[in-house]
Amino acid sequence: MHILFTHRAFPAQFGQVALELSKRYGWRCSFLIDHISRCPEPTEEMVSRLNLYQIPLSAAFRAQKSPPWAQSFGRYLEVCQAGWEALRALPDLSPDLVVGHAGLAPTLFLPELVDCPIVNYCEYYFAPHRRDLTYRIDLPPAEPAPFFPRCINAATLASLVACDAGYAPMHWQRRAFPQRFWPKIEVHFDGIDTTLYRPQRTSLVVNGQTIPEEIRVVTFVARGLESMRGFDLFMRVAKRICRERSDVLFVIAGDEETYYGWDQLHTGQLSFKQWVLSQGDYDVSRFVFLGHIEPARLAQVLGRSDLHIYLSVPFVVSWSLLNALASGCVVLGSQVDPVREVVEPGRTGLMEPLYDIDRLAETSLGVLANPGQYRPLGQAARKWVEEKYSLDVCIPELKDYFERVGQLPPS
Repeated sequence: MHILFTHRAFPAQFGQVALELSKRYGWRCSFLIDHISRCPEPTEEMVSRLNLYQIPLSAAFRAQKSPPWAQSFGRYLEVCQAGWEALRALPDLSPDLVVGHAGLAPTLFLPELVDCPIVNYCEYYFAPHRRDLTYRIDLPPAEPAPFFPRCINAATLASLVACDAGYAPMHWQRRAFPQRFWPKIEVHFDGIDTTLYRPQRTSLVVNGQTIPEEIRVVTFVARGLESMRGFDLFMRVAKRICRERSDVLFVIAGDEETYYGWDQLHTGQLSFKQWVLSQGDYDVSRFVFLGHIEPARLAQVLGRSDLHIYLSVPFVVSWSLLNALASGCVVLGSQVDPVREVVEPGRTGLMEPLYDIDRLAETSLGVLANPGQYRPLGQAARKWVEEKYSLDVCIPELKDYFERVGQLPPS
């Protein structure tokens, strides 16, 4: 079978899936993309084994980094036109199935060119209020927040209407879409590499020094250190922990960049990370900021973690949360619905209300006082990921789904 994956970035959600389909089943996997991503970066095996074709976007398009939110749909149509032109120039490509990211991939015009079904990856549908961009009511409001979701959702809905089928990685993400589209969207997760992310009490070297075994390590991981992933709340919890224990080191992985929302509207010229640090009297010697790190390095960090804190608003569940669970970490997560889907309090992890710094700190201190008592949570989490979210479980399910949709007549 020949699948054409399309997304603005590579590898994004499809790189690992395509690599596994190629290796396990001998499928031919091609990509129509705009650029190669830095987070996550593709492996050498992905680049050598998968066929990559670039969308010919104009220099003027690429130069406009942050367009006004009201122009988001027009920019999407430009990407769709460029994708159509790229595919028209490749008449021998001839896929059996097209799989694209809803709203971020140029699939809207492709039915005019391909004689096969088109599948949408339905990652998320933004809400006008009470989740994602508007959930942090404790921070100054961002003026575009009530309007931007409707603009960005327009592209998602246009591609969803035009495609033949769709799938979402989590049930909560499927339910984020308007209910009338649920029959068109199935749930299939991308898969976690449980060979890489596994329980391992590794030695961790930071700044050229090995962290002593008697030091407790608390980890926080996010693509960007931003408000939607609760970086500021984590730092407030960490400050409380610092008051009570002198044997804790906080290891933080993530870019100093805001990927979601408008943190810069109330931080001025500083990054959200620098703004947070300026708001409190933090002992920076207790914190290690690693920036963006590669998967192998992340696996080492999680392997040394005594407690992993994940404080996201209701939004797409981060891969890092599943990676931490697969690594056998004791996870303390925010008490919001998407986290509830993968963390069962008292069995595979711990949960507390997102804004309750006292309870978050108290629960953290309980874990750090007696890590062995909480270790069964990490063991159960590992088993849960192996049974539900591992590559060995998810890739065969995706293969069956793609084969089933591939037999449909294109609409």
